[in-house]
Amino acid sequence: MPSKPAKYGIKIFWMCDAKVPYAIDAMVYTGRQPGEDVQKNLGEKIVEQLCSGIRQTGRNITMDNFFTSVPLAEKLLDKNLTIVGTLRQNKADIPPVMKKSKSREVHSSEFGFNGNMTMVSYVMKKGKVVVLLSTMHNDKAVDDNSVKKKPEMIQYYNKTKGGVDTMDQMVRTYSCKWRTRRWPMVLWHNVLDVAALNA
Repeated sequence: MPSKPAKYGIKIFWMCDAKVPYAIDAMVYTGRQPGEDVQKNLGEKIVEQLCSGIRQTGRNITMDNFFTSVPLAEKLLDKNLTIVGTLRQNKADIPPVMKKSKSREVHSSEFGFNGNMTMVSYVMKKGKVVVLLSTMHNDKAVDDNSVKKKPEMIQYYNKTKGGVDTMDQMVRTYSCKWRTRRWPMVLWHNVLDVAALNA
């Protein structure tokens, strides 16, 4: 990943608690195996696998745009789990009225409802739009007291999105890792770091 400080490494997908950076579950990404077909909907499969231990608990899962999709939201609703997540602008599920447009007013919101799903498109600044999907929210609640008039969905997303990032930051600050070329040792050090944080 050229844009990241650590360009090479072992990719681990984590599910963490939003309030305390407790690591609940993880999955090591091993890539496409020889002879396997190209994986489709990878983000969807990862989320389904990670949340298999918390089905039917009524919890909410906050995720970024790599994972969020309408089919995933429907599948998780069947398992009594809700989601709040950002959507990529190129998703076919986003109606044209919610996509970025220079004619839309700054700090304005467009809402869309379909069954248990709510979508909001919020103009952060001229020509810049953020689109969120939620199965937890079902109204047009907006914070009218602030200048930016952010929808409640976005405020909730901002409050609960940092679990994995906080865990990564804390593990990086207090780590037992040392340089090695052996990937099993890299993985083992990561397991030790996260176990120490959880403890």
